[in-house]
Amino acid sequence: MKRIFLTALSLAISLSLFAQSNTTQIEYFLDTDNGYGLNTILDITTPNIDITQTVLADIPELTNIGYHKLYIRVKDEDGNWSQTIRKHIEVVAPFTQNNIIMGEYFLDEDSEYGTATTFDIDPEQEDIEQAFFAQIDETAPLGYHKLYGRVKDSRGNWSQTFRKNIEVYKNPITNVIEIEYFFDDDLEFSNNNIVNLSTPEEDGTWTFDVPYPAGDYDFNDVLFIRVKDSNNRWSITTILDEVASLDTENWLQRSTLVHPNPFNETINIHNNNKVIEEVKIYDTLGQEVFQSLNYQSEIDLSHLKSGLYILNLKTNSGEASFKIIKK
Repeated sequence: MKRIFLTALSLAISLSLFAQSNTTQIEYFLDTDNGYGLNTILDITTPNIDITQTVLADIPELTNIGYHKLYIRVKDEDGNWSQTIRKHIEVVAPFTQNNIIMGEYFLDEDSEYGTATTFDIDPEQEDIEQAFFAQIDETAPLGYHKLYGRVKDSRGNWSQTFRKNIEVYKNPITNVIEIEYFFDDDLEFSNNNIVNLSTPEEDGTWTFDVPYPAGDYDFNDVLFIRVKDSNNRWSITTILDEVASLDTENWLQRSTLVHPNPFNETINIHNNNKVIEEVKIYDTLGQEVFQSLNYQSEIDLSHLKSGLYILNLKTNSGEASFKIIKK
């Protein structure tokens, strides 16, 4: 792309000519004179004895970046040339947006610029905010380390190097294999009611029944629960606030069919024993995304995004909630 230099000249150049000779042409050249009439020639828009002309000078693409001398002279209608005048100019590189184009990171020891592990920048911009995954070598010793990183712009300039303190530790793959629950006294780990787990539901959860101990039901009772992984490590013990197996909601859940779940566009609700008065659906933030006061066995939920939702069902005898998943 040619670099353009724009200058406005007030040409009060002594031509040493006859008084009424009009100026008709301008000639200019950069650094080296090829001789009168052998350089770049521009015609005068309005020939006159005294002229003010704006000159748009095309600078050759191979011209070095930096300072140069631009020479200019004019010719009148009789073919006489003026003295040559000189202007100092600077040829600069075309403006390009200086984007961040790549990054690199290393652990503990600097392997010099451009030789560390690289990561992509997307999108490439002047100001970026981007997360990246640092792959730690398997041979890295366990313990605390320093992770360094930096980025490079489109002109080859590197940023300052940033540092993060990290810890390298073993993270074996584990699975939840057992659930343990109890109502009253904790009989210690593995000594309470045990539920052996198989494959979870598609949303990663398990459903199981908790039989209540024989005797009168005490509404003040609290259900405790914890899980064990395949490395025989127990989670913290959690308190469940409700015992759903004894209330109306659980009975309504058992007698209601919500399918398919997960679903694509529509979901079906069937309950032959109760009158469904209202259906509401909430997202994971608790915001209502659907409501219907007119019962329909098939509900169109094509407007929802993929994810987990809570379907709340209100009947003439109570309410129940269901977890539904849109694919």
